[in-house]
Amino acid sequence: MPISKEEFDKGRKEDPIIDKIRDFLESNRDKAFTEDEILRRLYPEHTAWPVDRISFYSAALILAYAGKIETRYVTTSEGLQIYFRAK
Repeated sequence: MPISKEEFDKGRKEDPIIDKIRDFLESNRDKAFTEDEILRRLYPEHTAWPVDRISFYSAALILAYAGKIETRYVTTSEGLQIYFRAK
């Protein structure tokens, strides 16, 4: 069902996790972080659930396509890791 422009304008522009990831990475521009490191800061009260990881990757993909963040595959002592950082 169509809605009015006024109703549309009341809607949220972005998913809050997009804002949280972008804000976190922008406030730490001199560093890159793994998914786990970012999720621990976004959800300090619990271990990230599978749905948190799905939301994270969806948000990260949107931010990457928008040119807000960049990703790199880096081999560490723990194996191949994906790192994220603000552009």
